[in-house]
Amino acid sequence: MTDVHAPQSPELQASNPPDSAAQPADEIRASGTRFVFVDTEATGLDLDRCDLTEISWIVRFEDGREVERQYFPEHTLDGADDEALTLTHYHERIAPQPRTPMKQWLTQFLEDAKGAVLVGAVPDFDARQLAKACKRLGVEATWDHHLLDVETLAMPLISPKPEIPRSLAKTCDALGVAHDRGQAHGALYDAQQTKAVFDRVFEMVAQLRADAAPLPPPIPRPGNGAAAGQSAP
Repeated sequence: MTDVHAPQSPELQASNPPDSAAQPADEIRASGTRFVFVDTEATGLDLDRCDLTEISWIVRFEDGREVERQYFPEHTLDGADDEALTLTHYHERIAPQPRTPMKQWLTQFLEDAKGAVLVGAVPDFDARQLAKACKRLGVEATWDHHLLDVETLAMPLISPKPEIPRSLAKTCDALGVAHDRGQAHGALYDAQQTKAVFDRVFEMVAQLRADAAPLPPPIPRPGNGAAAGQSAP
């Protein structure tokens, strides 16, 4: 198991999934489709003003092999949001790490993502950051135009009716995937959790199909008293 707080080699063999997430069946893992489980952290949510501070992904190749990568891009704190820096534990966890030029990490990502489906928790944020990087370097995106949000993917298995998707943490809780909130909002950990949720959903669906069983009972949404549109971490 790699330590997400320590400097890492650009290429890491993927660690085992969390204990609570059962290993997917071979036929699910080797699906013939390439998936890239990706997460990014930034100095804020404003695409034009804020910079990427961390990007991590796990590429699952068509034959089921997986490789895990983590980079801390070159960036500045110009226009940074204090809330984003606090949320990502920037000064304690990200600032000490060696920084990688965009050309190096983006070239590797584009190679890994050839024809791949990007999978994330609100992956449009990550995809827009990546598209911005491609534009800056004058290169074309290589990933498929379909994006897969695991928070949305899980909804039919955990919700009694259509509703706003839950956070990654609450989705993990509802599916029985162990989630360490102390490591949340670290790009590598969140990419690993994204993959764990993805695999858990397809494990559950495969089991339901095999047993011809009804859907499991819905999981009550925590904090139903919160105002509509608000989400908890």
